[in-house]
Amino acid sequence: MPYADPFSTLELMHMPFDEQTCILGDNFVLADNFSGLDSPTDLTADRGMVPYLTAPNPIKVQFYIVMFCLGGEMRIRLNLAEHNLRRGDIAVIQPGDIGQWLGVTADSRIAIMAFTTDFVFPEADMEGAVVVRKFLSWNAVVHASDADMDEFLTIYQSMRRVIRRPGHCYKREAITGYLQVLHSYACQLMAPCVDRLEAQPRTRKKEVFDRFMQLVKENYAHERRIGFYADRLCISAKYLSQTVHRVSGRHAGDWIRDYVILEAKALLRSHRYSVQQVSDMLHFANQSFFGAYFKKAVGCSPKTYLNEA
Repeated sequence: MPYADPFSTLELMHMPFDEQTCILGDNFVLADNFSGLDSPTDLTADRGMVPYLTAPNPIKVQFYIVMFCLGGEMRIRLNLAEHNLRRGDIAVIQPGDIGQWLGVTADSRIAIMAFTTDFVFPEADMEGAVVVRKFLSWNAVVHASDADMDEFLTIYQSMRRVIRRPGHCYKREAITGYLQVLHSYACQLMAPCVDRLEAQPRTRKKEVFDRFMQLVKENYAHERRIGFYADRLCISAKYLSQTVHRVSGRHAGDWIRDYVILEAKALLRSHRYSVQQVSDMLHFANQSFFGAYFKKAVGCSPKTYLNEA
């Protein structure tokens, strides 16, 4: 039985917001934990983190999230990789990414811009757009100087004022303009990183590993066979296994399993699907096989994991 859109677990308008959140239509949101303070770096006051940032379980998002860290520290896990966000760090989460908020310090100051794929702004600078896409294919976090963060914060606060201004008939147009400016700043920040990465010599093995990881991210929900990925890469399964292990220190099957288990956990913790439904969504032959696969990786059965959520 097919299940449409299985990860509607965290849709933009389903997130808990407070009175300080700014929302434009149903596809653009600004939220932070310092609105109302004289300064976002005034750490003597604490309004608390916006609620959804402390979700302890993995979630798969259906929209874009841009996080600006202006103080303190925040730990997140994004597609199996952990990131520590500190002052000046900007994280970009894309639709389809699986993330988990691991913790924040009491002095954290975070601003968030979130928007759906429906909220599309024009990429007038196609060269810059390519730079951003290349960077995000390698990394999810970019660091900005204090001066750049001040610029970002100024634009962020300007967008808040536009959204909250009563009687403003062209809010979307104004926000689109601000987004274009932010996009140009992002290009400026990311371009040197892209230049450095492209200047590094790339071995054949590293290229195979990178292509393998991209294929896993696109296909893990329905393909767990190493042979499938080897065929797509036009190499033997043995060569793929040896190459992945040599580059990453881990077996190819371990990478595939981690993605499968991460998605299984997110589905189970959503409390929207039964173990049988999750098994079907991940294309296991039956629930028993899924249960054995899950228990071997996690140490408990899917049912136990679900009940402990």
